[in-house]
Amino acid sequence: MLTATYVLLTLSIEQKKERHFIARMLNYVQSIARRPQEIDPVHIQSQLQELITFAETRHQRKVEACLLPAIKAADANSAALVKDLETLSRIGRAMLNAVNKCLRRAMRRSASHGKFLCRTIDLYCQNLLTRLDKEEQELLPLAQKVISSEEWFEIGSQFLEQEDHAAGQDDTPAARPPVAAYTGFYSPA
Repeated sequence: MLTATYVLLTLSIEQKKERHFIARMLNYVQSIARRPQEIDPVHIQSQLQELITFAETRHQRKVEACLLPAIKAADANSAALVKDLETLSRIGRAMLNAVNKCLRRAMRRSASHGKFLCRTIDLYCQNLLTRLDKEEQELLPLAQKVISSEEWFEIGSQFLEQEDHAAGQDDTPAARPPVAAYTGFYSPA
């Protein structure tokens, strides 16, 4: 059960960090939305990159690749929850594509595009928060009930491998994958 505690604690800590990134992004876009002529698309792109790198890669590596398959295998009744989470992820990726289209338009310094960019980022962040809420309130409690000790050990091992892999990578901005890796948006750096 110690491994289950490690996995759940790791996810909880990462969810809190993700909420912090989301809150910071929402505060910025809500404050700048009132002054669209002052929007700095390069700053937004940087903040968005940080959020995407953390939120999307964490989610894909740990929740989608490790936890969801274990829950699917352990509980046939989890199909609706898994489908809901997969739908939120798919919607989030579509929203992220919309954000990047808006970002390209906002780089032309159009105030109307800037307002739409802020609204689109807000919607993307709200989707992430909904996904986090569903994970916290439904997925993790279900996982605690249905996943066996052996499966928790396997999940914990996968988490440690991923953390070792991530620690071995350089985390400088130049070494991070561009937003295009997630969304098809290319940023001329």
